[in-house]
Amino acid sequence: MQTKIVAIIAIVAAALLLAVPVAVGSEYIPESYTRSTNYYDVTGEPYLLATLVGDCELYRGEDAVLEITLQNYGEISRIKGDEYLNPDEENYDDETMLAAIELESEIEKSCADHVNVVLSADGAPVDVTVDVQEIESIEAGKTGTARFPIHVDDDAPAGAYHLRIEACYDHIRNVQVSGTPDKPDINYWNTTGVQNRTIVIVVEKEADFEVTDVVSGMQVEKTGFLNITYQNTGEETATDAIARVSDMLPFTAVTNQERLGTIAPGESVTAHFRVSTDRDAVPKVYDISTGIRFKDEDCDIQISDPMQIGVSVAPKVPFSEKLLAKKWWIVAVAVVLLAFGGWRALKR
Repeated sequence: MQTKIVAIIAIVAAALLLAVPVAVGSEYIPESYTRSTNYYDVTGEPYLLATLVGDCELYRGEDAVLEITLQNYGEISRIKGDEYLNPDEENYDDETMLAAIELESEIEKSCADHVNVVLSADGAPVDVTVDVQEIESIEAGKTGTARFPIHVDDDAPAGAYHLRIEACYDHIRNVQVSGTPDKPDINYWNTTGVQNRTIVIVVEKEADFEVTDVVSGMQVEKTGFLNITYQNTGEETATDAIARVSDMLPFTAVTNQERLGTIAPGESVTAHFRVSTDRDAVPKVYDISTGIRFKDEDCDIQISDPMQIGVSVAPKVPFSEKLLAKKWWIVAVAVVLLAFGGWRALKR
């Protein structure tokens, strides 16, 4: 009868083990573990929550370091004697000490060891420069910190974005002991766990600019006009906007800035600059840097990213060509003068 009961218990236990999903390759049962004594059955495991420390508000084009803390809320929920001790046994004292050693080790089941923290953009307009950080261990009730350098895309739309955090870790599944209290042989059955969390970052609204048109009337050794059209491609209105161009050889700006006023999102405004060209200039297309200084909606002064534009310089027109271009005017003036002279002669 006793043999039959033992067989039934074995079948039920096997069925329960089969019903528990185990990831392939996620754990290894040491051979020595099967030859040890299990005094306690302890229930508990790590439970990690992720929090973004500091400011979650970022700007497009910004480089930042996200500091993420992982708080371990794991706990031991049950301690049950698995192998009951018999006071009548000759080695009862030794067994009691071995059981205490096992319990002391097994209540660490809620500790997460060798935590690999992976940060994924998950579709957000963010480049995660280093996406894996390791924390040696996070005990229950303690925190671990991982820092991830990121870059927000230069053209990232304003809005809130979720970044995914995957925490992979080792933890104790069970412990058994053998040997003597002086030289205990502690056998660990470890397993791995994975928990996914999300954090939220916000790409702030801001005014942003791009050059949409450049019209140049520049000639070698001449002062000409340079018309630059800017468009506010951001989500905020820019006020007290002033456009500027830099002095770069072979140019000297007669007026290197012009007030543009208020520029609403999507609006385009053209600035008109007078620029002189050196006599040593070579006719070709030159790169010039331009930018806009403005106030945002909080009345804080901002400066746009530098924008490079191409400015074409035409060759200097020779005097003979200028004279030829004006020949009809000269002829007309000569005819008028001759006619006037003839009229005066006839009048006399």
